[in-house]
Amino acid sequence: MRSQRNKLFLYAIRYLPRTLVVWGTLYAILLSGCGYATRSVILPPDMKTIHVQLFKNNVDIVKEVSAKDKYEVYRPNLEVDLRDAIVNRIFLDGHLRVAAMDQADAILEGEIIQYRKDPLRYQDEEVREYRISLVCDIVLRDADDSSVLLELENITGDTTYFTTGSLQKSENQALTDAASDLARRIVNSIVENW
Repeated sequence: MRSQRNKLFLYAIRYLPRTLVVWGTLYAILLSGCGYATRSVILPPDMKTIHVQLFKNNVDIVKEVSAKDKYEVYRPNLEVDLRDAIVNRIFLDGHLRVAAMDQADAILEGEIIQYRKDPLRYQDEEVREYRISLVCDIVLRDADDSSVLLELENITGDTTYFTTGSLQKSENQALTDAASDLARRIVNSIVENW
């Protein structure tokens, strides 16, 4: 009995420290987090507010894009809807606050260069699914000296929608979803680096 206790004691002395080190290391790794963080890519730490200008709608509605759909799609007030989507996304993101132009640290300008509606799926020669794409260029400027902080071209937001069935959406709802996707991409480009 005594020799069995001695063997158990020697076993614990020999292997317990290794086990504690392994478990301690695993515990420390788990407590340290997932290993990524977000930080501002281009904004100096003192930039807290942004003004979003109304984007210019430069969709060329007379340019032919394909044999089937002859021209780009035009939608009135698209620039207003996109600005609203960007402002909403800034509120959700929380890195910046929206401010009037005379009180903002940065100014976001842009232009919508494309609004496309591409057919994706047909049934009996009728289009059942479309992809809507919004493409724009943006410029983020410092409000004090108008220096360019960020300039990006051809940022695209898109969504798909069905014209029939249980997943059916209207084109207006799909356009709202595409504008939200574009706003998410714009705000992420400004404030995040993964």
